[in-house]
Amino acid sequence: MTMMAFDQLLLRVKRRESPSMRLAHDAYKRLLALDVPDTDAMRVLFGGLYTAHQVMVDAHEWAMSKLVYSPMLRARCESAGAGLNVTSAPYVRGHARLRVGAGCTFSSLNVRTGRFRDDPELVFGDHCYVAFGVMFQLNQRIRLGNHVLVAGFSSIQDSDGHPSDAERRLRGETELLPEDIAPVEIHDHAWLGRACHVLKGVTIGRGAVVAAGSVVVSDVPDGALAMGVPARILKR
Repeated sequence: MTMMAFDQLLLRVKRRESPSMRLAHDAYKRLLALDVPDTDAMRVLFGGLYTAHQVMVDAHEWAMSKLVYSPMLRARCESAGAGLNVTSAPYVRGHARLRVGAGCTFSSLNVRTGRFRDDPELVFGDHCYVAFGVMFQLNQRIRLGNHVLVAGFSSIQDSDGHPSDAERRLRGETELLPEDIAPVEIHDHAWLGRACHVLKGVTIGRGAVVAAGSVVVSDVPDGALAMGVPARILKR
């Protein structure tokens, strides 16, 4: 009841239904227009506050990475190289075998492992960078080489996830056939743009670039630029 009464009061202020409501509305507008004076002294003061805030944020991120998240991921990996940086809690679901090279950075790591193959493996070479919100859907093998960059909200999967045949889905079948699963290889120095989707059986060549928002369903040669849905080679 108290919240409903407060909401009704706010509505009356917005509508300026009475002299007192108009006064409250005008006072609120004046508060919104209020600024701290832009003087040299204020710039020095708030510049110092800004710097202190940035130092605190960076120190907190470093401490959580080195003292919490990176050790958590190391404990889950078969092997992990030196210089590991993980800036959010890793999420690895299922029986995936993980191997991580040296100097890798994960803004996040989200791995979902299917039940259709034994010993599925996810391998990162040295100095890989995986941005926030990237999803790895693993059933057999996904392997990234050295210096691979994966931009945010991309997904890499080595299976269809569900039977691709509509009749099988209508019958309620959930098992994947051998042809529904195929490994993914991403070679050294490849770069996947934001919100890319790499599907089963794809090989992305050394130094190749996949443009943002592309869906990769076939191989991308070394040094090529691929773009589109489905991705096509624009430049070699």
